[in-house]
Amino acid sequence: MKFIQIKFSVKSFILKNNIHKYRWLIFDADNTLFDYDKAEKLALLKTLDTFGVIYDKNSIVETYHKINHKLWMQFEQGIVKSQDEIKIKRTTRLFEILNFSGDVVKFADSYLFNLSQNGHLLANAFEVVEKLSKTHDLMIMTNGMTNVQKPRFAAAPIAQFFQHIIISQEIGHSKPSKEIFRHAFELMKQPSKVEVLMIGDNLGSDVQGGINFGIDTVWFNPNKKQENHKATYEVRNLLEFV
Repeated sequence: MKFIQIKFSVKSFILKNNIHKYRWLIFDADNTLFDYDKAEKLALLKTLDTFGVIYDKNSIVETYHKINHKLWMQFEQGIVKSQDEIKIKRTTRLFEILNFSGDVVKFADSYLFNLSQNGHLLANAFEVVEKLSKTHDLMIMTNGMTNVQKPRFAAAPIAQFFQHIIISQEIGHSKPSKEIFRHAFELMKQPSKVEVLMIGDNLGSDVQGGINFGIDTVWFNPNKKQENHKATYEVRNLLEFV
């Protein structure tokens, strides 16, 4: 454990000493700046209660999270073709597990509305983004759904600090595709790739997407997962940026 801690401290030190060389910082949104896990839990429980679904309070959130996570992974891999497909499939699978017969579309839409009303930030997100905005240009790049993300961003106190917010569903391309990064570079007026840093919690969409496009990356790893990765940097607390 001591070796892991030392390795982590060195990586944090390197990032702090190199952060000045980047002009643009591209942040993922969910579970990088926004507390998506909390939003998901609150939205799910409210929707289940509204529809009168009987469920095990000790396991339902984890059950849904696994269903949702698997579908988003398949979406990033091109197996699931659209975010609308995710919306319907995750609700259908949840109903099957709960042995519940109901209107899948109405439940899915209600859940998304409830999710859009939960824009809780992760600890230190506001302070870190505010400080970074004084020295860098900032962008958000998210694979989320438009009707969920727009209300969350509009109500978020950190929105004022970002020059651009890219929602994948709006432009028809998602991370880790090169197309969404090309779109980002067009908005940024084609900076040099060495001036751009991609930051996110997902090794597949955020880190690999950045690597594939040829820019440096930060893996935000607050849960201290032990994974082999090729990210340029790794941090476990947003405060390590400042």
